[in-house]
Amino acid sequence: MKTKNEPSKLVTVTLPRATGSEENFVFVGLNGKGWNIMRGVPVRVPRPVYDILAEAETQKRRQADFIHRQQENAARSAVSAGL
Repeated sequence: MKTKNEPSKLVTVTLPRATGSEENFVFVGLNGKGWNIMRGVPVRVPRPVYDILAEAETQKRRQADFIHRQQENAARSAVSAGL
């Protein structure tokens, strides 16, 4: 168990570089603290911050997969309706 004075375990994360209208930094807030994490640069962050970033990436992939499935379903429906 982590004691009050024990520093958090740090892990290195490198976020993909920004494209298009994306910001060069990603903000993560946790328990009243905030981190601006620069894209394209290896950054050491506490493990809970890394976990937040990893979960956000997982949710992005799930959202993209969902949208793709919905588009495929709509295209199939249009074909079967003769549109």
